[in-house]
Amino acid sequence: MFICPECKSKMNLPQCLCGYNVTQINNVWQLTDTPDMVTGGNGDKYIGYEHIGESYSGDRKCIIEASDAFFAKEVSKLTGDGIFLDLGCGDGCFAVPCAAYGTRIIAGDISNSMLRILQEKANYNNISLDKVTLCRMNALEIPLEDESIDTVVANSVLHLISNPEKVVREIYRVLKKGGIFICKDDAPGKTNETPFDNSLYFEIVNAMYSEYWNELNSLGIYPKKYSWKFDRNSFCEKLFESKNVHIIEYSKVYDVPLRSGFFARFENRGFSDQAEVPREMHASVLSRVVNKMSALYGENFLDISCKVFEDDITITTYKK
Repeated sequence: MFICPECKSKMNLPQCLCGYNVTQINNVWQLTDTPDMVTGGNGDKYIGYEHIGESYSGDRKCIIEASDAFFAKEVSKLTGDGIFLDLGCGDGCFAVPCAAYGTRIIAGDISNSMLRILQEKANYNNISLDKVTLCRMNALEIPLEDESIDTVVANSVLHLISNPEKVVREIYRVLKKGGIFICKDDAPGKTNETPFDNSLYFEIVNAMYSEYWNELNSLGIYPKKYSWKFDRNSFCEKLFESKNVHIIEYSKVYDVPLRSGFFARFENRGFSDQAEVPREMHASVLSRVVNKMSALYGENFLDISCKVFEDDITITTYKK
């Protein structure tokens, strides 16, 4: 059901009839040799998270969040005995809880480091990956044959690619007739106002961000926001046969620690506008920013948390 990276014909792993052997790195099939991030040139651009790796989810990288578990249960139910493609699976927030239901899964991502964390998450939660095929793949050219997949999720992926329409067409191509593209969204509005005072948290975040970019601007480095807007509903409603929306009531209070939340990603250039900041310059500027924040807010300023409501979950499905 896979497509050979060399001759582009159908193949079964690990070897194509043309003689090409797909290699494995840390149990991950290497089905593309494209870079994890492309921000220049005249072709498609995209941001992968290879350079973030361990810091993507901070100290919660192995935790299965409750809202992700709810969504994974829905995905497994919709997939049934079929095959679920988790495209841009990242650290396995959906693939791992889905695997707990025995769902057959192809977990694909451009980042080997994220796929390694997926395996750590599964091991930490004692969840078998026997029915999960881990693949390094590019969402712009999914290495699967036509009409081979029953369900697809591409969560937090489309906005990181300059040509999201191309990715959705690829999703449509690999879905079987009657297959489903499943999207997880928040259902904002119910919990917009909170009784919690998070003003200090956001003051610190804004101060860090402002100070960081002020210093970089003085050095001739300016933020480039690699994030692309996409009207998913409009595009998918024209492409797919039908659409369905339902809401899972979930609202829950939780803490977002500054150290393992915003700062963990910021420290590792985890936001798209940091993608082209030179690593050594970033480290030097960030060190000075942290010192300034310590002087302003105290040495333990990174221990502050933000207490928020998590919204209900909207599940939108598009059927081929």
